Amino acid sequence: MHKSKNFLIPGTNASDSGLIDCEQPSLVVSACFFPPLWFWRQAFLPPFLLLLVVLLRDAVAYDASMPSGPERPFTLLHASGERLAGLIHETAGQPVGIYVPGFNATLDGHKAQLLAQTAQHRGRSWIRYDPRGVGRSDGRFAAQTLSRGLADLHLLLRFIAPRPAVLVGSSMGGWLSVLAASRWPARIHALLLIAPAFNFIQDLYVGLPEAERQAWADTGTRRFADHYGGTDYQLDFTLVQDAWRHDVLRWPPTLSCPVHILHGAADEIVPPSRSMRFVKSRSSPHVLLDILPGVGHRLSGADAALLGALDACWPEEDLMHV
Repeated sequence: MHKSKNFLIPGTNASDSGLIDCEQPSLVVSACFFPPLWFWRQAFLPPFLLLLVVLLRDAVAYDASMPSGPERPFTLLHASGERLAGLIHETAGQPVGIYVPGFNATLDGHKAQLLAQTAQHRGRSWIRYDPRGVGRSDGRFAAQTLSRGLADLHLLLRFIAPRPAVLVGSSMGGWLSVLAASRWPARIHALLLIAPAFNFIQDLYVGLPEAERQAWADTGTRRFADHYGGTDYQLDFTLVQDAWRHDVLRWPPTLSCPVHILHGAADEIVPPSRSMRFVKSRSSPHVLLDILPGVGHRLSGADAALLGALDACWPEEDLMHV
């Protein structure tokens, strides 16, 4: 059995730093982060060793002859010590696709697997991951907030730097993707949003009776039944407090990248009118909304539409594998 390897992701402050845990040392280059030149300068290397680092970075880090191979597991470490786990399929191409899952969803869901398999088939770099509190990642599910989700996404963007990302966000992941694109515009090539659940947390709170809202605030936690018949779950009140700061309908964020939204006309969780309202608030011509007749929130039966929309988001020069 191979011993795990750990690498530091340099950051501008402690909250930006993390460790990459590669479970196979032979995959360090293709599945892990190559520290930038300024990192090596801080290590006070002699000039001839700095030159060697530059040659290695340019000749090895993203060599087109590098075999793509299957997905590799990776682990990123937050400054809090919590681990973020995922799978990466690494190629020499740009950008890197990242699937941002929805509320209580994991990297094993249908869309996550479909997109990852398609990326491998078409020679694209791709990441799927479990947000903290879900699946293989650390953390309490009840403690999740949009800000924690953004921190997870920021760690992933630093992981793939300097390459840009195509974010494919589903439901709550669509909301997070818009927030990420507004905060780090230089890192995002395009957004593909699947039934984005803008402001659904505020709706959840406002829809409760006054007594239940007060009890949630007083106790700090509340139990909810799973909409799809799964296990009940708890949510801390910090979810609500944090959500008001990320209202993209009342305060539409500035987006500089193309945005394509797919929303099922029969969505029983998030009404299509939510996406329509978001599009109407945008003055950019780069926002496209497709309403899919007869399709529900999970976009079941619309795989072809999803993959076609993703192809349209990808750079033309990188579509040779499609």
